[in-house]
Amino acid sequence: MVGNSIPQLDVEIPELSQVAFVVEDLEDGMDRFEGLLGVGPWQVYRFEPPALTDRSFRGESHEYSMRLALAQLGETMLELIEPLEGPSIYTEHLDEHGEGLHHVACFAFDDPHAVVETFEDAGMPVIQSGNFDGVEYWYFDTADELNGTIFETAANVDSIPEPEMTYPE
Repeated sequence: MVGNSIPQLDVEIPELSQVAFVVEDLEDGMDRFEGLLGVGPWQVYRFEPPALTDRSFRGESHEYSMRLALAQLGETMLELIEPLEGPSIYTEHLDEHGEGLHHVACFAFDDPHAVVETFEDAGMPVIQSGNFDGVEYWYFDTADELNGTIFETAANVDSIPEPEMTYPE
């Protein structure tokens, strides 16, 4: 049974595309996931200008950057994020909770822009967004409704550029 205070959205999630964790040190995080769970290899990216544009944080244009690593585990992408510069939802998470589960994402929507509008109309605004070389992404303020977990969607994920490196090499 759904509580009366939880918004009812007309959004059906076709898949859980990604599970993401915030870490203090990306290499250490990749080593831990590989050592304990056998996850890897990792594709490593730097999300920073000039490839990272149109950044917003808490409703305002804002500068931030991060390194991230992506690995496939079955049909689900695992992501590790190490914040680099500027306040962000990642630095907030580290300050408030330490390392750990940060968000889940679905990248399989036919119209992600309509999903953004639906969440915002329901009172769950975009709390961080950006454009990484044509890949648009949005994080929504769902932590209260999803027990501390943020929800993300993105557009053009299939056009993500080549990674900076593969780990381990």
